[in-house]
Amino acid sequence: METPNRTESMVLTAPEDLEMRSFDVPDVSETGGGLLEVELTSVCGSDIGRYQGKGYSTMYPVIFGHEVVGRVVEASENALDRFGVSIGERVVPEPYIPCYACRNCQSGNYHMCDKGRCYGVTMTADEPPHLWGGYGEYMYLHPNSKLHSVAEDVPPEAACLGTVIGNGVRWARTKGQIGPTDDVVVIGPGAQGLSTVLVAAEAGADPVVLLGLASDDDRLALGEDLGATHTVVIDERDPEAAVDEVTGSEGPDVVVVAAPDSRAVELGLDLVAPLGRLVLPGIVGEATEIETDRIVRDEISIVGGRGQALDVEPAMELVETHAEDVARINTHTFPVSEADTAIRRQLSGDAFDPDIIHAALYPD
Repeated sequence: METPNRTESMVLTAPEDLEMRSFDVPDVSETGGGLLEVELTSVCGSDIGRYQGKGYSTMYPVIFGHEVVGRVVEASENALDRFGVSIGERVVPEPYIPCYACRNCQSGNYHMCDKGRCYGVTMTADEPPHLWGGYGEYMYLHPNSKLHSVAEDVPPEAACLGTVIGNGVRWARTKGQIGPTDDVVVIGPGAQGLSTVLVAAEAGADPVVLLGLASDDDRLALGEDLGATHTVVIDERDPEAAVDEVTGSEGPDVVVVAAPDSRAVELGLDLVAPLGRLVLPGIVGEATEIETDRIVRDEISIVGGRGQALDVEPAMELVETHAEDVARINTHTFPVSEADTAIRRQLSGDAFDPDIIHAALYPD
């Protein structure tokens, strides 16, 4: 099928203002990169926060979408060599675009590249070649993009979560250093928390305890299928007492706070064992008070987790191995023209749908 000259993408022009816009399809022979035909893009929690204009620095206009699976339909020869893929190959692009020249890129921390380039987040739709996000038919692939092949039989609902599972690898393995027999608690049964549960269980952690609210019953049930040995509904019973029953009075070795809430951070510090590790991947967006004396007295290690640099490759193996269960994280799909509806149904208010764990968008 011949690539069209024009294409449409959904653009956030201001908080809570999404509109469909038309763009020229990039000529990759001139730009030196590639073109991805989008199959499915999931709606990250950060998309929802930036849609509201809360807690994030957002540049407008922006095409959202950094959790993407699609097919490489065009690319320069040089770009194909750098990508390590072929035309027609089904791939998952990483969100971060390295420069490979700064100190962070050269040390493997390209998610903190000095240029700060991230699909669907930091590059505006005004910046040529414009298609910097997956909320549309096509997405431009910068020559420095890191792509990961995905098998044809993996459902798109699972494949587009490759980088989300990559986050789970980062929170659990890289930052949390979770290993066999570690006691692990994950606070928050959203997509990030569920990904962490999967990776912690695969690393041999036992027990793996997932904490959520009474309204999270479907998410907690999915967490059990992904490897949680226990679940706790924290608005129905005391979470500290419940976790102590499972892990013992000392508390868990590792707590991952996958809920963007200051109360969850405070709870995580209350729960973690002396000499334990508290991993904080969630952006709270407000000041959080914590007891620093406890950190000193019990030698708690607090580790921030920002992105999945170098962690997507092992994540893709987990996606393919657990494809059917991973696909269940994306509970709802919408055409990209209904992106506003997909996001609003995940916000508190009349349109809120508690059945949505994670939503995904397909091109119209």
